[in-house]
Amino acid sequence: MKKKYLFVSDFDKTLSVEDNGELLCAKLGISVQDFYAKIEEIRRRNIVQLGGELTYLLTRDKDFIGKVNKKLLYEVGREIKLKKNIPELFKILNDGIGDFTFSSYVVSAAPQEIVDEALKGMLPHDHIFGTKFTYGKNETIIDVERTNAAHAKVATVDMLKDREKVPHDRIIYVGDGASDIHVMLHLLSYRGYPITVSQAPYMGHICRRTVISDNVLSILIPILEDIVKLSEDEIRSFFEERGHSVKDWSRTKTEWIDLEE
Repeated sequence: MKKKYLFVSDFDKTLSVEDNGELLCAKLGISVQDFYAKIEEIRRRNIVQLGGELTYLLTRDKDFIGKVNKKLLYEVGREIKLKKNIPELFKILNDGIGDFTFSSYVVSAAPQEIVDEALKGMLPHDHIFGTKFTYGKNETIIDVERTNAAHAKVATVDMLKDREKVPHDRIIYVGDGASDIHVMLHLLSYRGYPITVSQAPYMGHICRRTVISDNVLSILIPILEDIVKLSEDEIRSFFEERGHSVKDWSRTKTEWIDLEE
């Protein structure tokens, strides 16, 4: 009998190399330093959910209001640099692996238009959930309709769970940052399978596995090992059959220690 899993991935710094907010600021003439200073101030004041900072800026900050429209968002989506082999990752998952099938989605706090354009042809439009805005004259952003940051990601993932009719312990979630913490903790409490692609210490505590690579096919390794139950030799053969040899595979367990006298 086939075993069905829900595979959900974040976008920024998980599937992409660049942060969409940085690229958007560059087009508006806002320096990276000023952008992150604004982000830090929002976090200091604790006025939005983690991951929703860019959404707040686009609808509330004087340097952004009235300057960002759909055309600009699509332009950022076309230009943002992605990690290697995203189409192949989704194809492998959607084709299934042995007795395991996977339904793939992307859930991100990034603007819907950016993610749609960046992943055009790689994933169906209705499998991408980003932040949605309302638009006014000249399709310029005037307000936010719905975000997918922090607790909102939990709600979206639970909705997808019901749509795909899978239990919580058959959900795989891949992310990299603060906006992913809530959904990862939520899944971990139900024996789901969160994976991080970040070396941040707090992520390692709440994820089953940490995978560091600029090639998204590397995300398959913990899935093949822990879920499909392939041996290391079988995993190497899996990649070689698809034209990818595992050049270097380093396993480490990192302990983050701070001792005080």
